[in-house]
Amino acid sequence: MSPGKLSHGMVYGVVHRTDNNHKREMVVYGWSADQLKEEMNYIKEVRATLEKVRKKMYGEYDEMKRKIQQLTNELKVTNAHQESLENHVRVQAAALDSFSEMNSSLTSASIDLQKTLVDVTLENTDIREQIRNLKHTHEQSMEKLREKQKQLETAQIENQLLKLKVESSQEANAEVMREMTRKLYSQYEEKMREEEQKHKAEKEILLEETNRLLKAIEESNKKMQITETSIQEKDRRIGELDRLIERMEEERHQLQKQLELNEIQLSGVKSESNSDSERSQHLEEVAASLRERIKHLDDMVHCQQKKVKHMVEEVMAHELFSSFSLRFVG
Repeated sequence: MSPGKLSHGMVYGVVHRTDNNHKREMVVYGWSADQLKEEMNYIKEVRATLEKVRKKMYGEYDEMKRKIQQLTNELKVTNAHQESLENHVRVQAAALDSFSEMNSSLTSASIDLQKTLVDVTLENTDIREQIRNLKHTHEQSMEKLREKQKQLETAQIENQLLKLKVESSQEANAEVMREMTRKLYSQYEEKMREEEQKHKAEKEILLEETNRLLKAIEESNKKMQITETSIQEKDRRIGELDRLIERMEEERHQLQKQLELNEIQLSGVKSESNSDSERSQHLEEVAASLRERIKHLDDMVHCQQKKVKHMVEEVMAHELFSSFSLRFVG
């Protein structure tokens, strides 16, 4: 439909439609402005009415939904209550079963108790018989006890007599014991005096021996001090002699080198055809002098070594004597 608006307050509309023969045709409708306005107002009213209906329907739907939820909650509570009742019924049934079992147990216990009562009655009969036997045995025991009592009284009388005899014998022995005690005490005192005198004599001997050893230690210390001083002096002299021997050996070594050099020169002079006799003689004299000096140094070194050896032996002897003295004093 294609509406169009004219100038005379009319509104036209063209409607395209299909007839029964499937042919398209066009129809023109015309509406006045008032009529169109009324139609528009009617449409608005219809729309407002529909909106109210929709709101009312939705409101009723929400109310219905709330009621359904409430019914659902009530149904849950009812189900829970029903389950609680079922549990209570089950508990009551279990209690009833337990009561039935207890009743059966009590019945069995009653039967057992009756049997026990019968057994106890029979046992009481046996106990009465045993009591009669025990009574007879007790009477026999009392008779024997009276006989034993008589024997005990007789034994007590005999004990009194023996006690009197023992007391008289103890008085006689007491004097003997006192005399023996006096003798033993006298012997003990005599032995103590002898031991004290012996201890005193041994103490005096030990004091004398201690004083002697102290004097010996003091003398030994003095001798050791003298010996140590002598050893220190000899050590010093040995050191000096060692240094002197080293110098002599060094000098001998130098002289030996000179002698070897001189002998080489002398051999060279003698090998020459026109040798100088004076030079040769001079070299021989020098060689002889060097040999003499070397021999003199060897003798001196040997002598000094003997002195050192003698001093070392003396030092060792002093040390040996000192250690022996310490052992003797100890």
